[in-house]
Amino acid sequence: MSQVAQKALTAKALQCISLARQIHDRYPDPTKISADDAVKMQNLLGEAQRLRGLAELEGTQEAMETWGAQPDQIPAALRAEAQVAASGGQVEGSGYAEARKARQLEMFAKAIKMKNSDRPAWLATLDVVEKAAIVEDATGEVIVPHDIAGPIFKTLPHLGSFRGSGPTVRPTTGNKVDLRSLTGATAGWGKLEINPASTVDANVVPSTPVDVIEVHDLTAMSRIGVDELADTDANLIALIQDIVGQQVAQMEDDAFAAGNGVSKPWGLAARATSAANQITQAVTAAGGATPTGDDLKSLQYRVPTRFWQNGAYFSANDAAEKIALLKDANSNYLWQPSVRAGEPDTLFGKRFYRLEGLPSMGAPGTPVTEPSVIFGDPALGYLVADRQSITVQRLDERYAELGLVAFLFKMRVGGDVMRPAAFAKYLL
Repeated sequence: MSQVAQKALTAKALQCISLARQIHDRYPDPTKISADDAVKMQNLLGEAQRLRGLAELEGTQEAMETWGAQPDQIPAALRAEAQVAASGGQVEGSGYAEARKARQLEMFAKAIKMKNSDRPAWLATLDVVEKAAIVEDATGEVIVPHDIAGPIFKTLPHLGSFRGSGPTVRPTTGNKVDLRSLTGATAGWGKLEINPASTVDANVVPSTPVDVIEVHDLTAMSRIGVDELADTDANLIALIQDIVGQQVAQMEDDAFAAGNGVSKPWGLAARATSAANQITQAVTAAGGATPTGDDLKSLQYRVPTRFWQNGAYFSANDAAEKIALLKDANSNYLWQPSVRAGEPDTLFGKRFYRLEGLPSMGAPGTPVTEPSVIFGDPALGYLVADRQSITVQRLDERYAELGLVAFLFKMRVGGDVMRPAAFAKYLL
């Protein structure tokens, strides 16, 4: 019956879309569509959207009913694959990958919907394979399955300014990343002299090299209404991916911009002012809060040539506003907005990103010591260390009186400037 209903709903939705198109085609110039016809089109397309959603629900209902008629097949597939893995063999066409994915999502949704007090008894009813689908550590944190966490990491470069600029991202399973594995290469003409005591990469500050990057906890708390928590598993998982991605992107941008290395990554601004691993290449404005086109263009030439080609500008919000208003002698703006979705704005042909965590400009006419704008190559100059795993802990009581359940999502990430010479700072 679900297939019949789904087809009927789809047919009605297509009919609404067709009627909307007929109205649209009456006007060769879309800007001339009358107000009444615009309202009609809006109503028809809105109804089509509603019917489409109902058709998708019918499809989901049928799929769940099909699964419900033979639920034991998923655990059976998992047990079969576990036996095969233990023996080191392979089973082709077993459908294990699909079964495992469906099982992990199902068990994860059950785990976070369930109160902490009820979870131990529920876990006791599961067999070893079923528990493995929602691996829970000793602190009561549930490991978010890769099929849920993976899309979050994929969307972070689109949500966060700095990740979107393309820094080097190094997946790691440890708490530290050794930078010497990236900056410790050497080359020469003729005979190669090997001297382990010397600094191999001249672009790493010789007196204070940073050998390792620490990985830190990044925790985000989200409050979800009890009604939303009771929603379908698919909707709940989509909600989690959205809210976690947005929160993490903001926290990361602030840390990558100005983090001080204490329980968070080192940021560009901190490395431009601290004694360790200091970014020394600089252009200083004649007066605070007064950026000029000449200064900004000069900033590109403060970095070695190999860091110039992939270089990008990173600017604090107030500096970005001033820069966006700069014009050349012909009254053309120097800063150019992006013409394609997903692509950055440009300045002098180089990518331009607003990085909110960078220091604000100083007062006009006062000496400045902190960079409001930084230019450099994020791929060769900065390393992001990703554990690429997320855990979640449920807090039942904290917001119970508001009808909300709080969730603490934790991921582990580190970051630091690995080649200070790849960046130059503009003191405003």
